[in-house]
Amino acid sequence: MNKVLIIILFAAIVTYLTRAVPLLLHKENKLNKFFDSFLKYIPYAALSGLLFPEILYSTGKMITAVIGGTFASILLLKKQNMIIVVVGTILLVYVLNLYL
Repeated sequence: MNKVLIIILFAAIVTYLTRAVPLLLHKENKLNKFFDSFLKYIPYAALSGLLFPEILYSTGKMITAVIGGTFASILLLKKQNMIIVVVGTILLVYVLNLYL
């Protein structure tokens, strides 16, 4: 058990250092506008790449998955609360699976 805790502690330290050191070194340096804009879109691109295949195969029917993904996207574009998006999409897909 001690070996597992040491591995977890070491992994946490390495992860923290790889994130904290660049942040501390470049704290006062300003990035140019293009690079700053580029970095702001990385989380959206990564999440899209991870979530899109899961959306398509989340239900037994491709059509309900596409309709649910489209519905969630529309709610997100209208800046709805995340709880509303998740619960609304789950309910919509559930109802669609009952009737399609």
